[in-house]
Amino acid sequence: MPLAPLSTQAYGRSGLPKARLVNMYVERTPEGPTESVRRGRPGLVASSTIGAGPIRGVVTHQGFRYVLSGTRMFKATAEIGIVPGLYRIRHAQSDTQLVVVADGVVYLIGATITTIAMPDAELVSDVAYAGGRFIYTMADTGKFRYSDIADAETIGGLNYATAESNPDAIVSVETLGQDVLFFGQSSTEWWGKTSDIAAPFQPYTGRRYDVGSAAQNAAARIDNGLFWVGTAQRDGRTDLKVYRTSSVAEVISTPAIDAFLAQCADISLATAIEVPTEGRSFYVLNIPGVTTVAFDVREKTWSEWSSYGEDTFRVQVADAGTYGDFDTNQLWTVDPDVTMDGTDQMVRICSAYVPTIARQRMSSLHLYGARGEGAVGTTPVVEMRYTDTDDAGWGEWVSTSLGAAGEHPKARWFQLGMMQPPGRIIEFRCSDDVLFAPFGLAVNEMR
Repeated sequence: MPLAPLSTQAYGRSGLPKARLVNMYVERTPEGPTESVRRGRPGLVASSTIGAGPIRGVVTHQGFRYVLSGTRMFKATAEIGIVPGLYRIRHAQSDTQLVVVADGVVYLIGATITTIAMPDAELVSDVAYAGGRFIYTMADTGKFRYSDIADAETIGGLNYATAESNPDAIVSVETLGQDVLFFGQSSTEWWGKTSDIAAPFQPYTGRRYDVGSAAQNAAARIDNGLFWVGTAQRDGRTDLKVYRTSSVAEVISTPAIDAFLAQCADISLATAIEVPTEGRSFYVLNIPGVTTVAFDVREKTWSEWSSYGEDTFRVQVADAGTYGDFDTNQLWTVDPDVTMDGTDQMVRICSAYVPTIARQRMSSLHLYGARGEGAVGTTPVVEMRYTDTDDAGWGEWVSTSLGAAGEHPKARWFQLGMMQPPGRIIEFRCSDDVLFAPFGLAVNEMR
């Protein structure tokens, strides 16, 4: 009989079957046996430890890796100074200078750390580099200052402008090619470089979004686009959604992702990174206290990512293939062939929905996967549970063999009772250190 499909992404909406895809993503298989297979996200490989942690920033500059671990900044393995604060730093760099912003203060990072003073002792919320100048946004205002060319430390008293199409404070500043984007609380303005020394940056006429930013650190630049958590006014209420830059602010989140955003107690603390692997990139968004979600830029699908014992993914800063741990002093790399995070299990979950218009018996359930899930000398297992009551009333997880190495596994369960209309939600879970790549399931297949 034809194989029934597995869910293509994490999804949830009232009145409809809930779908889960945890620590997995969809890979298309045009040559069969079904349209797609589910594969585990890249695993984490321990690289080194540094400082006391957590890792608040990783930056590569002039061939050196700078890591902020706790409040201590390291150049390679040598400690060079202190950057106070608790949260992820903001940074920008030219060919010769590296600038960091933390807790309103600007730091020039080199062999040592020095403080860059602002005119009128203003506090700084963010930094970017464009047109040969560093751009500094002033905290809780729509104002920004800019440095002299090739000199991060020289900021003339008249070197300022205001993003003023909307009177909202600037949340963050990002660059995209030669463009500068000022993300406000309720709007986003596009600015460009000019040849006017007195006004080196000017807004583009008519190019703006009526969408702001909810979280300074939730923006990531991927495939010539910016992804961010945006705020917009809809029918008198504030909506949180994930957007991508285009001719308009393009919504890429689903109702399930929007629901996760709405559950966050303080969305301003959300963070995002890019995780590239095997020719694709993921926009990985950590929603504090809720979950981490990952958007597959190529397939335009969402999944959930988590680390063992945590609701969220343990990485929240990244640069040039180095990933920093949000809780410890650990630095990581990622490997698509690794199925663990260091020594911790990676719990992978996918789901399926089997509809029915009448009560009928589920005598058997067979899960099919790609060749080689098993491992020599081990007895890996996959677990299954189901519910007929729309994401409630789950039964216990029931395990069965995943199969031996080199074989096409066919995990089987029998005598699963009567299915009730409108259908049955089924989840599959694997935590063993083996490849888990299911592509379909068969219901009531003959033995």
